[in-house]
Amino acid sequence: MKKYRDTDYLHGSARVRALENGMVTRRDFQKMIDAKTAEEAYKVLADAPICRGIPMEEYEKGLERSLGEAYRLVEEIAPTGGLAELFRCRYDGHNLKAAVKARKTGGGARGIYSSLGNLPAEEAVRGLEEGRLEGLPGPLAQAALEALDILARTGDPQAVDIRIDRGVLEAMTQKAEELGNPFVKKYVAAQVDIANIRAAVRLKRMLKSTQFLEKVLVPGGGLPVSALAEAYPKGYDAIFGVISASPYGRALEPAFDSIRGGGSLSLFEKLCDNALVAMLDEARTIPFGMEPMAAYLAGKESEAKAARIVMASKLAGAEPQQITERLRETYG
Repeated sequence: MKKYRDTDYLHGSARVRALENGMVTRRDFQKMIDAKTAEEAYKVLADAPICRGIPMEEYEKGLERSLGEAYRLVEEIAPTGGLAELFRCRYDGHNLKAAVKARKTGGGARGIYSSLGNLPAEEAVRGLEEGRLEGLPGPLAQAALEALDILARTGDPQAVDIRIDRGVLEAMTQKAEELGNPFVKKYVAAQVDIANIRAAVRLKRMLKSTQFLEKVLVPGGGLPVSALAEAYPKGYDAIFGVISASPYGRALEPAFDSIRGGGSLSLFEKLCDNALVAMLDEARTIPFGMEPMAAYLAGKESEAKAARIVMASKLAGAEPQQITERLRETYG
């Protein structure tokens, strides 16, 4: 891949910095939470670029449209390709999991496919039928084909999710290495670490074996998977010891007591997401380069996730305090 200088990103960095000013802020989300009705809350999103021109009943379409526009913009203005492709991998994973399971059951999955992947969902379905997936990063294509075989042999849909989720993170790690940007590599490594930490805590709650955990853990982060695997059979305190010694310890420690006591994992899940969003602050100090574009895409994803949480909660009639507790930090 051709090497570019940070100054080659001057125009693109200025463009995304300007667009960040139109993102929904934490204060805006709090205004939504405090609104008396879901309709009143939705006005905040409808007045912002994220859902402008979209009726409330179709707000999910607005969130997908907003992310799609962000990916396409970066693909157009970045002097080197690959950054948006990295972020799109998660949606490829979503589509592949749906397509693999649909092939096994013979049912349709059209209504749950995302338009945000690198490979259109129809092509992913056709590729699975033909036994080859072109247009996807190698690790993800291989994971999907292996998942198809796993499901045929075992009938276990959870095994499909595990294999493809691993493939997504492996593909993102590969793409980050190709891009060569230190911030992007650090951010993707953190996503791998947080995924592994989540797996250790969730599977411990489910009383899964160490062997099961080892199938789920993904190398490529800064936190050695061997440390988590070694701590896992010793109990939560050993797992928390590994986490506390990592860069994520301070961010996640507030959830430890609740986990020990068998409480809800909602705080833990929220803090995991917040730890990733906090990393974006590093990119704010960089005036131009690949970093502002990467932070913009990550920020758009956190914006969409927060909007989804607030709107779903308002429509379900949740109390403001409950929604505030669920709300993740945002980049905007």
